[in-house]
Amino acid sequence: MPLNSLTHTICALSTPPGKSALAMVRMTGADAISIAAKIIREPEELFVAQGGATIYTDVLGKSGEALDDVIVTVFRAPKSFTGEDVVEITTHGSELIATEVANLLASHGARLAEPGEFSRRAWMNGKMSLEEVEQIALRVDASSEQALHNAANVVRRKFERLRSAYDTVIEALALVNAEIDFGESDHIDATGFTAKLDETKQILQDLVEAAENKALDKGYISVALVGPPNVGKSSIFNALLRYERSIVSHIPGTTRDYVEAYMALHGRRIKVIDTAGIRSASDEIESRGIALGSEAQQDADIVLRITDPATRNVAAQPNETLVHNKCDVDNFTNGSCISALDDSIEALVTFLESTIDAFDTGSSSLAISGSEAERLRNVLAKLWSISPEEEPTLIAEQLRSASEQIGELVGLNAGEESLSYIFSKMCIGK
Repeated sequence: MPLNSLTHTICALSTPPGKSALAMVRMTGADAISIAAKIIREPEELFVAQGGATIYTDVLGKSGEALDDVIVTVFRAPKSFTGEDVVEITTHGSELIATEVANLLASHGARLAEPGEFSRRAWMNGKMSLEEVEQIALRVDASSEQALHNAANVVRRKFERLRSAYDTVIEALALVNAEIDFGESDHIDATGFTAKLDETKQILQDLVEAAENKALDKGYISVALVGPPNVGKSSIFNALLRYERSIVSHIPGTTRDYVEAYMALHGRRIKVIDTAGIRSASDEIESRGIALGSEAQQDADIVLRITDPATRNVAAQPNETLVHNKCDVDNFTNGSCISALDDSIEALVTFLESTIDAFDTGSSSLAISGSEAERLRNVLAKLWSISPEEEPTLIAEQLRSASEQIGELVGLNAGEESLSYIFSKMCIGK
């Protein structure tokens, strides 16, 4: 994004597309108030409005007809989200109306915003740090209670580590510069230099590993119910969901394909998978359904192998947990015993709650992107290549380059490429 484009007045639909009670179009920039005044019935009220004032008026279409009655809210610079003049127009929740309002603003001189451009304005005007920008992005994307709760913490931990790495590189660079200015040797002999270098490398390595773990995170925890036909997998599936999602029948093999649905547990998003019972297939479709269920089982985070009175002696495979169903029939009491038809299903819910807590590690602990991880790998390569036996001036140059790359990630002298990537991850209108 060219820097001069950040001086333009921009607008965007700031609520999701679709039907809702209300929708909002946001505009920011030096001409925000004058442009908004061109499309409303009482423009004079907008010009004299104080910051935080709201005006009930009509938006006028291109032919002067009333397009919609709206609420216009004015925020005067610098007391706004972006630090500029901001106008928010709240319409009725028709996507068609909100889009037409945005197009009207654009026809009078506003430019349609790019992803994250409002937040970028806020950062450039000192209203937010990059850490706060990333916290907003995570909160907007949160799809579970746990993700919402963790949003601030995961970003805070990331920036704490990046700042710590930056500080240790700067300290190491200061030691090298001191050696250059006052040392009597051609090689680094500064006390603590190696320790500082090792400390930085460990911090960066931890961040890279966190990014690799994050890449494996699917945003939910999957639980597969497996076992032979008619052991009650579908009944357990429905009991966990609290509604009938999978067909239950006394006829073996009712489930010919795997069925999946989502539920919330301990604030986490859980995908429960009811797989087809393993058996000799009678046709190609049934065979494919069994194969798909097997693939889903292999990809699942938690695999529950269900038994019934006729299959109690089955041995659990690695990474499987035996769940003995229909224990009310044979009074079986060894291991995890439930009945999908009574309150004992709560014992299985309790087991899942305790198990999923173990998944709140690594992948959600640090908000490291793949692009950031790649940059940190490059920095690590520079640091690993440094030897105290090198010419001090060469070491200083390598450390200076490393500090600049780390500094960009925390918002210090951030380059255009880095900024464009950070803000492009955000939605339009934010």
